[in-house]
Amino acid sequence: MIRNIARTKVLFVLLLIFSAFLSAGCVDDQVSAEEIAEKMQQKNDLIEDSSFTLYMTMSLMGQESVMEQDMIQKKEKMRSVTKQPAEQAGTIVVSNGETMWTYDPRQNSVVIMEMPDLDLDQEINYAGLIAQFLNESDVSFSGMEKIEGRNTFIMNLEPKEEVPSAGPFTGNIKVWVDEETWMPLKYDIYDTDGNVIISVEVRNLQVNTGISDEVFEFEIPEGAEVSTLDMNEFALPEDITLEEAQEKADFDILHPSYIPEGYDFDHASLFDNSEFASGSQVLQRVTLVYINGDSQLHITEIFYEAGFPGPTEFPGSESVDVNGSPGDFVEVYGNKMLRWDVDDIELVITASLDKDELLEIAGSMN
Repeated sequence: MIRNIARTKVLFVLLLIFSAFLSAGCVDDQVSAEEIAEKMQQKNDLIEDSSFTLYMTMSLMGQESVMEQDMIQKKEKMRSVTKQPAEQAGTIVVSNGETMWTYDPRQNSVVIMEMPDLDLDQEINYAGLIAQFLNESDVSFSGMEKIEGRNTFIMNLEPKEEVPSAGPFTGNIKVWVDEETWMPLKYDIYDTDGNVIISVEVRNLQVNTGISDEVFEFEIPEGAEVSTLDMNEFALPEDITLEEAQEKADFDILHPSYIPEGYDFDHASLFDNSEFASGSQVLQRVTLVYINGDSQLHITEIFYEAGFPGPTEFPGSESVDVNGSPGDFVEVYGNKMLRWDVDDIELVITASLDKDELLEIAGSMN
């Protein structure tokens, strides 16, 4: 459920960011980031409701995946029905702005989430975030193209050289913007080698059709298992000391006796999902963070309260030996990850260090 909510929010923010590019009302390379961000809200106010099919393909870590959702939006209200992947088909997420329902047809279960008591328009400075994003990119326009019979202009975004690398999403972004509605109909995100890693299409777009508020209410199916989550009581992980993490954790936290020169322990964080998860999904996750200038080393330890559900899959990984235990090593866009198990604890080390260094850290865990 949390994964669906997070994915929906990420897609919403992406659409919001790209909608900002459309707000100036003209295709002008000289429009500043601040002007685009300021006019974004003006354009957004003209859209009362919209409906479309969101089709996204991803190519990450050697694995291909497709996500398809039918989406309906009306200001702060939304409704989505998942069509792909097959194992999530039929999942429904509905929000009327105050309450969000997530329905899982395989389990015939509904999670009801009361939204936090805050005004998102005031608490989150979207215009500021968008302006910062644009200021970190070189924006250019490269002609017109038809998408589903609609005229679009093509916008290219290239990260500026002085902007620090932030993982896989550091390549160019190409956006196809609808000339009539000024909404993005397609965008491709590239890695630093020029390969498309995420492609999103907005199909069958309709705007301001007078969608009823009743669409954003959910009727709980007969016999469904219902649970409630109050986001006002949901606390995000905080930076804590190693001692505080051990006091709160229900398992013995492992720590390394070897850390590469220059790295110092900075903080720990603990996540516990027992209040809203069930079965083998109940877990505690402790992350130890070591810092060396701009580089970070993360050691994540996951303890499943209902029993170990099996190792996390790393597509395209290399099998390695960690103190006699099988492990997996993989490199993803400059970051390296090493995963292995110790009893009922799953461990993952993530850093920009080489494989031998990660294996030495893992071998010193006790």
